[in-house]
Amino acid sequence: MGHKIKLIIITLLLALSMSGCTAAVLIPPLSGPLFVPSTASSAYQIYKVSTDERDLQTIIEDEYIESRIHASILDDSELELLELSPYSYNGHIYVVGKYDDKKDFGRISRIVRNSGKVNSLTTYLYPEKENPACNEAEDMILETRVKAALMENRNTRSINIAVKAVQCNVVLLGRVQSPRDIDAVTRVAVHVEGAKSVKSFIRPTNRHRYRLKQRKVAFSK
Repeated sequence: MGHKIKLIIITLLLALSMSGCTAAVLIPPLSGPLFVPSTASSAYQIYKVSTDERDLQTIIEDEYIESRIHASILDDSELELLELSPYSYNGHIYVVGKYDDKKDFGRISRIVRNSGKVNSLTTYLYPEKENPACNEAEDMILETRVKAALMENRNTRSINIAVKAVQCNVVLLGRVQSPRDIDAVTRVAVHVEGAKSVKSFIRPTNRHRYRLKQRKVAFSK
């Protein structure tokens, strides 16, 4: 999809958010999922779309897969309390969070396999602890600090990536224009107070094209 069409749709979403409308927006003539979820009408979601390196169709397909995986995780009594966060970039799935039993990896794999177009699966999970040194509230604070630091830095404020903190370990995910952007984001994150470590799953867009062909699910633990 051309950049001009993307800007038109972003403008439409902005107008809806300013008017307080939360209805889904129909976007013809895209194939696959045809609706942008109502949450995309928020200003933050519009900003994310406008700075995302993926084309709009890919964003819609990725978010559709994410929502299916997340819903399936919440429906699984063994996984729903583990604070698992799924991310999809060009059909490459990342699941970040905690695990209670090694069987959880198999449960995640089955959920992802049934979620739609999937090119690969990467799981990055920390073992669940009864009395962790860093709790969920501290993780949320750390995520906010990292996002704020990225927004304040002139070299990273226009880069759209996801930030997840697990037991005060920072995980970065997304697609950017070049390896230089990856280095810039990582340098900012490692200097944020409270970050024990930083793991980056950020990839340059020119190395990852969306593939419709189903691929064998792979694991990285």
